[in-house]
Amino acid sequence: MINNHIKTFSTGEFANLFGVKKDTLLYYNKITLFNPAGIHSNGYRYYTLPQLDTFSAIQSLRSVNFPINDLKSYFASPSVPKLNELASRQVENIEKEINKLKENQLFLSRLIEVTNELKNVIIGELILKELPAESVLFSSSKNIDWEAFVEDLSHIYDEFLKEVGVNGAAAFGSVLNKKNLLSENFLQADCLFCRMEGPGTTQKPAGLYAIYYYQGSYDNIKIAYSYLLKEIAFRKLTIDGDAYEEYLLHSLVSKQEEEYITKISTKVKL
Repeated sequence: MINNHIKTFSTGEFANLFGVKKDTLLYYNKITLFNPAGIHSNGYRYYTLPQLDTFSAIQSLRSVNFPINDLKSYFASPSVPKLNELASRQVENIEKEINKLKENQLFLSRLIEVTNELKNVIIGELILKELPAESVLFSSSKNIDWEAFVEDLSHIYDEFLKEVGVNGAAAFGSVLNKKNLLSENFLQADCLFCRMEGPGTTQKPAGLYAIYYYQGSYDNIKIAYSYLLKEIAFRKLTIDGDAYEEYLLHSLVSKQEEEYITKISTKVKL
C-alpha cells in the first residue's frame, strides 16, 4: 500500500522535472539502472520525492558521458573510493577525446589554410617571400628515391601518415637537401615532412624564400626545379637551405594528376 501522504509522480511528471523524455525513464528501468518506486493498481509506474536526488546524481554523471554500464555497476553499491576511480577513469577518456578533437581541429585548419593559399597561387612564376619559422616533423624514412617501385613508395607514405596521424593528409611533402638541389639530383629526397607542432619537431628557419608553384604530374617535376634554379641564378640570389616540396592540391582535391599543384620553396639570400 502507498502511504497517501507520500508525494508521488507519474512517469511523465517525473520526466518533466528533469527535462528528459519518458523513454529515458523507461530505458533506465529496462536496464535496471533506475527503477520506479512502484506500480499503481492501474498498472502505471510512479516515482517518489526521495528518488529525486538519486536520479539527479545519475543525470549529473551522464552529462559528462559516464558509460551506462559503469553507472549501473557504481549505483549498485556506491562509495567514495568507487566514485573516485570512476571519475579518474573518465578524466582519462575525456583527455583522449580532447586530444582527438585538437587533431581534427588542426587538420581542418590546415585544409582551410591550404585552400586559401590555392586561391592566390600563381602557376609557373617564381616569387620571393619572407616566411616565419615554423615547426615541421620529419619522417623516420630517409634517402627516398622517387624512382623506386610504387609499392615501396606507398609503404613509406603509409608509415609516415601513421606517424603524423590525420594531419599528414592536409599538409605534407618532402625535403630535398641543398647538395642534391645544387647538383640537380631532384629525385633523391632526404625525407618526408609535415607542418605540425609537438614532440620531435624541427624548426624550419625563417627568412627569404624563393617559391615556385608547379602544376602537373609529378613525373615532370624536374622541369619545375630546373626553372627554379635558373630564376634564382638570374636574380643573383644564393640558395641558403634545403628545398621543401609541399603537395597542396593532390588526391584529396582532384582525381586528375595533371591538376595537382606542388609548392617548391627554398631559402635564399641576396
